[in-house]
Amino acid sequence: MKRRFENFARSLMKRLEIDDLRFVEIESKKRVDPDEASEVKDWLLDYKGMKHAKTNLFYDQFLDTPSFEVLKAGASLRLRYKKNGTAVYLQYKGPGFHRDGLLYRSEFSSDRLDRLVQDESHHDIVRFNEESLASILKRNVGVEMRRALDRHLGPAVVKRITCGPILALYQKDKYELDLGSAFLEPSLDRVSAFHIAKKGLHSLSTFCEFENEIKAGDGSLRAKLEHMDELLEFNEEIEDEFELRREPLDKYHRCASFFVK
Repeated sequence: MKRRFENFARSLMKRLEIDDLRFVEIESKKRVDPDEASEVKDWLLDYKGMKHAKTNLFYDQFLDTPSFEVLKAGASLRLRYKKNGTAVYLQYKGPGFHRDGLLYRSEFSSDRLDRLVQDESHHDIVRFNEESLASILKRNVGVEMRRALDRHLGPAVVKRITCGPILALYQKDKYELDLGSAFLEPSLDRVSAFHIAKKGLHSLSTFCEFENEIKAGDGSLRAKLEHMDELLEFNEEIEDEFELRREPLDKYHRCASFFVK
């Protein structure tokens, strides 16, 4: 068992091009018919041992180069605005792969970016032109995230990231199911996506998604993998109850698919 884990861990680090397994995200994503969203919520609340953790309202601005090189690389980079826009973080998710209906990828987050909080802006939703990505990476981002960006995208592409073409507004209902050394974190998301153009915001789509991620308090990959069967069994249960279609795209690529081929 130990050798099997070590082999899989090495394979993951090589495939995701990362050095630290604490930054591995494992989740499943399903499309939800908006008309069934309330029934899915009720089912989750009635599930034995399940707790409703919180309801979050926040928004993301996805960053890219003018020619969408981050999108084409299969990655996503976003400014996430929490707590009514007063808590801002830069988050990066690298290219991933699917296995047994689950998505494996790397995920990183910066320190809190207090300098990006604005009371009012007459230029953009996020005044990214007043705080360069280079300065954020230098001051607020750990070495693991900087290495991942350089490996996955390349320094030249990172320097060309100057715009935020997509804004996504979220209502996320988050739940928790304790498994011992790890826990499941199912969530139901309602997302409204907009394309930011020179003439203003253009509505792209509003959709619902179910996500189920396995987490460990210390980020331990071993603890996550020990409970993979429980994640898969839970997914089978909710799929038997509702007609949930597998969603192969992350939120950035799904939003972008409405206007970028």
